[in-house]
Amino acid sequence: MFRLLFIILFLNSLLFCEDEKLPSSFLKDLDGKKINITELNNTVMAISFWFLACEPCKKEMKYLDMFNSKYGKYGFKVVSINTDNSRTLNRVKPYIKSKKYSFQVLSDPKSLFFRKLGGQQCPYLVLVDEDGNIINKHIGYSPGDEINLEKEIVHLISDTIKSDSTLTDSSIIKLISSNVLENSQIDDGKSIQKLEIE
Repeated sequence: MFRLLFIILFLNSLLFCEDEKLPSSFLKDLDGKKINITELNNTVMAISFWFLACEPCKKEMKYLDMFNSKYGKYGFKVVSINTDNSRTLNRVKPYIKSKKYSFQVLSDPKSLFFRKLGGQQCPYLVLVDEDGNIINKHIGYSPGDEINLEKEIVHLISDTIKSDSTLTDSSIIKLISSNVLENSQIDDGKSIQKLEIE
């Protein structure tokens, strides 16, 4: 009985809570130019927080770069936010340059924006839709996490992908044409998954 009550309360909170919005915040890019993060949010966006000594962050960044390149033309982008403090910040730009990442990198040396979004450990990824609604938050990275992240990205931009008559990338076609989008356990914040009651 207690379990059923908990599930009902949980579903009720999902139905009646307002969407969490991406808060406005000014961050600097690696050249020192101030940028309002909400001005970047005109597409589906993955905001990834990381620091140089974080090896899982670096592993995740490889996939984020791939997704940024692969899905950029469909209205998706990655914004990478480095949280290194002022002592190690001078090593960030050379590292990014050496990797030739395709995404934009901003700096949050006091981790103010990171904490504002609920971050406690890195890597920390926040998925935001084109309206600025926070869709999902991912804490940490383990090999294989990129598979579910890609499914979430494709789910959010699927209408744009489906309208592309020049689509030839077999991996995208496979994600779209299979029932991955319909059968996966991706919650877009507007639908509620079936819960089994034992």
